[in-house]
Amino acid sequence: MSPKSDVVEGNASGSAFRIRLRRLVLALEVSAHVLGPGYAGAVNGHSNNGQGGESSTVPTLYIFPHAGGDAAYYVPFSREFSAEVKRVAVQYPGQRDGYGLPPLTSIPALADEIFVMMKPSAPIGNPIAFFGHSMGGMLAFEVALRFQLAGYRLVALFISACSAPGHIRYKQIKDFSDNDMLDLVARMTGTNPDFFEDEEFRVGVLPTLRAARAIAGYDCPTETTVSCPIYAFIGDKDWIATREDMTPWHERTTGEFAIHVFSGDHFYLNNNLSELVCYIEDKTLEWCNRT
Repeated sequence: MSPKSDVVEGNASGSAFRIRLRRLVLALEVSAHVLGPGYAGAVNGHSNNGQGGESSTVPTLYIFPHAGGDAAYYVPFSREFSAEVKRVAVQYPGQRDGYGLPPLTSIPALADEIFVMMKPSAPIGNPIAFFGHSMGGMLAFEVALRFQLAGYRLVALFISACSAPGHIRYKQIKDFSDNDMLDLVARMTGTNPDFFEDEEFRVGVLPTLRAARAIAGYDCPTETTVSCPIYAFIGDKDWIATREDMTPWHERTTGEFAIHVFSGDHFYLNNNLSELVCYIEDKTLEWCNRT
């Protein structure tokens, strides 16, 4: 398909525009890092789906999607769990129509918003765990820090396909201007640069580019740690977040740390759901009984 084949008279049609944005999101997900039984609820800026308020000994696992993903993407993942773990997928505030990156200026700033959004549905005595894939791993870590500071009972943090803070590649894009980012995407995707002259296209894509820039600039002080164990997951063919990139997560916990390697690429989880979920559920319940 040629670069112009999904553009009508120089302007992206509605469906074609979404397709192109999805392609750009996928490219940016790469550039930002390299450069069952039971109800699976979703917590968002409007509703907690009736899941909050009650005290329970059943642990809650909060699921943080990757960049460009949303809560609905993780329904198959959530359904693999037994009723012994409550699953709540996070829909990022400001995310547009279930696709694209949420508008953000920094990972910590978005984590602040998410924490405020989640807190009412998380009674302070209940055991909670966090799972985040790719960009979601950064957010899971930052939100876990906020819950820890507020005195919540954290049992485990599961980081999937996400480079450790300070080890994200191509960090130089954090200083790129909007035009620099547009030029980068044009070169990475083969997109005709003329598309970026269209104001509608620029308005649609620039929030995503700015979000990717914030991801690339993410870091935190070396002494910033969680007290719960961290378990890291990688695909053996993932060149976006490698074992070398993820091993430094051990510096971010005062508890146990382990890396589990699966067969696959950056989205290894799609073909390893049962094994991944079994590991997460076992570790979550194990630490519930320990703490």
